Amino acid sequence: MDEQSIKLHKYMSLIFLVVTFSLAIVIYLIIYIHRDVTSKNALIFWIVENHSSILIGLILFSGFIGYISSALTYKIIINTKKESRKLLKMLFLFLSNDEKNIINCLVDNKGTIGQADISRLPNMDRVKAFRSLRKMQAKNLIDIVVHGKIRKISLKDNILNMLTKD
Repeated sequence: MDEQSIKLHKYMSLIFLVVTFSLAIVIYLIIYIHRDVTSKNALIFWIVENHSSILIGLILFSGFIGYISSALTYKIIINTKKESRKLLKMLFLFLSNDEKNIINCLVDNKGTIGQADISRLPNMDRVKAFRSLRKMQAKNLIDIVVHGKIRKISLKDNILNMLTKD
């Protein structure tokens, strides 16, 4: 739902930009064509006489519409992020203290750390780290990549993005 709203705001802003740009070009062309001639058409005469005011009005109106569109999109993004953090807090209720410590360590190290570093955490040893990491991998929270004898642990990107402070 939120992604659809963001796309809607994006397309509406694009359409408005194209319409505003087209109006500015039409006004410019009318003024260019009638620059030396007084027109008998009242609308064209009024546009030529007030072209500066019309263009300034279009600029202000497009700025206002752009602000409204960006404010609505920003609000949707913030609400989505708040909902994601609530879901993440609920997820943490189902994790053990060791798993929470591992996730905090991963966040502190920008999402990637070696398994040996995790086994050096307080109240953690190699076996406990291995078992906790296997459980977390089964829960699809982390990825384990083997580089020879070294195992690199990385937190899933979506979880890392939710946990890092803006």
